[in-house]
Amino acid sequence: MTDNSQRNRRILIAIVAAVAAAAIVVPVVGVLLTPGVLSKQTDTAMATTTTTTPPPLTIKPLALRPVSGAFVIRPGDCDPPPPTPPDAPLRICDVLQSAVYELGPQALTLQLTDVDSFLNPLTAKQTVQVTMTEESARAFADYTAAHINEQVAFVRAGVVVWAPKITEKIDGAVLQLSGEVTAEQAGEIARMLKDEA
Repeated sequence: MTDNSQRNRRILIAIVAAVAAAAIVVPVVGVLLTPGVLSKQTDTAMATTTTTTPPPLTIKPLALRPVSGAFVIRPGDCDPPPPTPPDAPLRICDVLQSAVYELGPQALTLQLTDVDSFLNPLTAKQTVQVTMTEESARAFADYTAAHINEQVAFVRAGVVVWAPKITEKIDGAVLQLSGEVTAEQAGEIARMLKDEA
């Protein structure tokens, strides 16, 4: 690293430290200059207790099944599957009707709270963002940790909506699914993840 770049780095660190210090000092000075405000807020906070209930879940649970095989087919070769119990294997097509998947019994269900599709400006790829409940996020993290280098299928209405390969443990309540899909296809995938209609 050159002397000039080291100097620039030190200056940048000093600026960040000064901004952070100001962010701490300004609110403290504001509280000290307005006596009684802090105690009134504290008294009000102690006197008022509120309970918030989470919003009702409007998205049906999403089934996850392990993928045991996938085969390329021609569009139009997909017949709707007969009703299959969760503990039985299943052979179904993907949402684009370009492949048929052989799936094992249902491994778990995820409760989604939100689904959206957009063009990711960092990757320039269409992305489907899925948000889960904390309980589903923990279950998914445990599942992905135990099934690294395996493929899993998100199944909705007898169709494989997405079938990613697990490359590492996935923590967090938000997933971003991306691939070689158009904006219309990403929108259709998001719509299917939201509901079965």
